[in-house]
Amino acid sequence: MSRKWKLLRIVNDIPLKFKFLIIYLMCVLLPILCINSLFFLQDSKNTERREMDNLRISLDRVGNEIMQMVNSGVVIGNAVSADRVFNEMLEFTYSDNVAYYEEYDSYLRDKLGQYPNIYPYISWIGVYTSNPTLSNGGSYFMLKPNDLKSEWYQKMNENKEKVTVTSYLDTNPMNPEEKLVYVSIIRKLDNFPDLMKFSKYLRIDIRMDKLLELFDKERNYLLIKLVDEENRLVLESAGTYKGSDPLLPTLPVSKFSQLTGLPENSFVSPLSNASYVLNWRLVGIPEGSRIAEERRGVIHFFIWLTLISTIIPTVLIYIIMHSFNFRVRKLSKHMQLVKNERFEPITMYEGKDEIGHLLRSFNLMTEKIRNLINDVYKLEIQKKDLELERVQAELNYLQSQVDPHFLFNTLNAILVVCKKYRYEHVIEIIQNLSQILRRLLSWKEDLVTVEEELSFTDMYLQIEKFRFQDRFHYELSVDDSVLSYRIPKMSIQSLVENSCKHGLQSVKGNRKIRISVERAGMNMLMKVEDNGIGMNSTKLDEIVQSLYKGEDNGKNIGLRNVYRRLNLFYAERSLFQIESIPFEKTSVTIQIPLSLIRKQEETIGHV
Repeated sequence: MSRKWKLLRIVNDIPLKFKFLIIYLMCVLLPILCINSLFFLQDSKNTERREMDNLRISLDRVGNEIMQMVNSGVVIGNAVSADRVFNEMLEFTYSDNVAYYEEYDSYLRDKLGQYPNIYPYISWIGVYTSNPTLSNGGSYFMLKPNDLKSEWYQKMNENKEKVTVTSYLDTNPMNPEEKLVYVSIIRKLDNFPDLMKFSKYLRIDIRMDKLLELFDKERNYLLIKLVDEENRLVLESAGTYKGSDPLLPTLPVSKFSQLTGLPENSFVSPLSNASYVLNWRLVGIPEGSRIAEERRGVIHFFIWLTLISTIIPTVLIYIIMHSFNFRVRKLSKHMQLVKNERFEPITMYEGKDEIGHLLRSFNLMTEKIRNLINDVYKLEIQKKDLELERVQAELNYLQSQVDPHFLFNTLNAILVVCKKYRYEHVIEIIQNLSQILRRLLSWKEDLVTVEEELSFTDMYLQIEKFRFQDRFHYELSVDDSVLSYRIPKMSIQSLVENSCKHGLQSVKGNRKIRISVERAGMNMLMKVEDNGIGMNSTKLDEIVQSLYKGEDNGKNIGLRNVYRRLNLFYAERSLFQIESIPFEKTSVTIQIPLSLIRKQEETIGHV
């Protein structure tokens, strides 16, 4: 067989509902989930990339605004440095303080004091000079030994450029014990070679709170850190520029990435390419909540997309599959009824598709079969009547064998007892025998209730009890729910008689018979068990084979009659089982399906 036909055979063996399920999973649900997953991954990457670009733009925006402040300070420094009159006043040697204050009041006071008013991000602007004739105050200071040791002064001297931007720690003028972080633009006033008698430096301090305002504008997006040329943290949006230790420890130059605790997704952007802010950097750390919010938005969108794209096809496929599967199952169920000879039509709206046409054809077929059955019904009834007459004749023959055999054994028992007890204790046994004979004469029907059969058997057991006295015991165990069921008469009594005759008669000591009738699932079980001499497996097989073959060898008449009557009444669907252990026990079990037994009430109702 080719591979193609093997595959088709495997497919044909799969139940219909599983085929539909495979089609739905492989052709609908799985492709939708795969496509949505791919779109989700791609859109997540695009969203993350777009968000990163926005964060870089945000960081660049802060850098541009900082450079606007710095460049404005550089322009101011260039303007001051290019003012010759101003530089001459700084170079002039004043005779005393009075002469200096006259010049200060007339020109120097307003020269630098105007800039903080014009530029709100400038906290202070002043000049440091080595001219000893200037008095300290306002915006003009003479360089002192402490100034010469200051960080800004040393950086300015080390730098060959005229302008530099630096950060440093210096004393808070409002609280000498406190240190503040300063960011200053330092400009050498050396534009005029003939005015270089004294060293002159212009210092412009940037307001740190203005820088912090720039950082706070982007706090929903980034945590921004300003790092100077020595890799020291100058300012960050989540912190403050005041404190006893506002700067991080100095780290190796160009090794800012070694800062502990810096996330891998941080952005590092040079502040500018200008020489005076060389190696200054801005570090942006993305705010996790915003990226997570964007990601949640993408996830929610694709969850809804997946649900919508899954539920709608699922509902449509379910409706179509249910329409198809329901009608096919309905057809299969009625086909099974046809197999059990029940020709019932399918009462539902068939539909106009191919399955509907099949349902209509099935109904037409069952109608024709019913008509055909009705045509031949009378002929079948005649055949069944003839068969019943034959069965009834055979039952009468079997019954005629049972009754004399039973009476013969009973009379022998009476004879033995009468001889032994000299006719003194035979009243009860004679009464039981009288009732038994009267019952035999009155039983016209072949089927009796379990209750009647057990009553008849009990009378027989009382006779046997009278016969064996204290050496004989019997026990009846009956399920009350089966008392009204009808069984072939003398089914149990014949088995009890067989036990007494063949099993218990040769036993010395206590003789015991146990009779049980109960309901087991969909069957009724009748069991007769004795503690007689039993039989070996060879003899047991011989008896069983004679029952199956129907051999009439003059032995085991009671067993054979019960077995044949069960087969005649229940069409060989009953179970007849014999078990025996030598010198221990013998049991006979009869199992009859309840569906084959008619209750006495039902029989009376039909009469």
